[in-house]
Amino acid sequence: MLNFGIVGMNEGNGHPYSFAASFNGFDPEALEKYCGFPIIRKYLTAHHRNQEFIPEARISHIWTQDRAVSEGVAAVAKIPNICSSLEEMAAKVDGIIFTRDDIWNHFEMAAPLFKTGKPVYMDKLLCATEQELRSFLGIIGRDYPLLTASSFRYAPLVKKAAEFMRGREPFTVHGTSPCIWIRYAPHLLDALFAVSGRDVVTVQNTGSDGRDTVTLTFRSGLQAVMQVFDGMALPLGLTYRFRAPQAPYEVPYTDDTLESYFLSIVEMMRAYTRMAVTGVRSVTLEETVFMNRVVLAGIASRERNGEKIVMDEFLADL
Repeated sequence: MLNFGIVGMNEGNGHPYSFAASFNGFDPEALEKYCGFPIIRKYLTAHHRNQEFIPEARISHIWTQDRAVSEGVAAVAKIPNICSSLEEMAAKVDGIIFTRDDIWNHFEMAAPLFKTGKPVYMDKLLCATEQELRSFLGIIGRDYPLLTASSFRYAPLVKKAAEFMRGREPFTVHGTSPCIWIRYAPHLLDALFAVSGRDVVTVQNTGSDGRDTVTLTFRSGLQAVMQVFDGMALPLGLTYRFRAPQAPYEVPYTDDTLESYFLSIVEMMRAYTRMAVTGVRSVTLEETVFMNRVVLAGIASRERNGEKIVMDEFLADL
């Protein structure tokens, strides 16, 4: 059995609780006492029920920047070892699950982890700038066992949507999400690309910082409008629209029962575990880099007053 270490937390992100519980199960009393995220308490109680989802591995170690936080997560997810530094944790485990989604801190905090050669999961997006992306690629090379993804990509409802969309030609797709572009755009984009492919020609942001409205034009002519507004309420998801009389097709991330949402996390952690065991990645390096390029293109377009960014030209040497 493999031993993984988990890294967290940043404000508004409860991933260490749920990601670790996918492996270890959870303590119901500790969940109520320590986990400050109602949505996590809801879906672990309703859909996990301490089933064994990933028998090949366990979360054996945790590090966060706050010992008290580490102790709370460890109590909830039955993690036996609390580390005093990231370096200590990395040395003691077979793989590292980096759950923080403050993307602007990813490079500084996580770059040293790749010197270990151990499989790494990075939440949502690799990094926040072109220079960091170039530096990361220089460190990891082409074959490093890396998974960078949003769990929305792995949701049962996204797989169902991809099957439904075969043979259909939507006019447009609208994605909405709370939070900020650099942090939550990957949720929308990973699901969008899983359903509609990645043949994006241009990216244009006609919004503003904290209220981003980004139009992706595909070579097929499909236009996808992704809106990420800071402070906007859930739900997060995609809506495809077609020629009449076909009704719109909704692809929610935070579905009503949260079952698909919970299972998306489990399936992503399964994908990470398979990579750790076999060395085979479910997300190619090309996909990882393309996602990062599209997010950065959205930022570049906003900073250039809505200029249309041509993806064949934008950071095309990466």
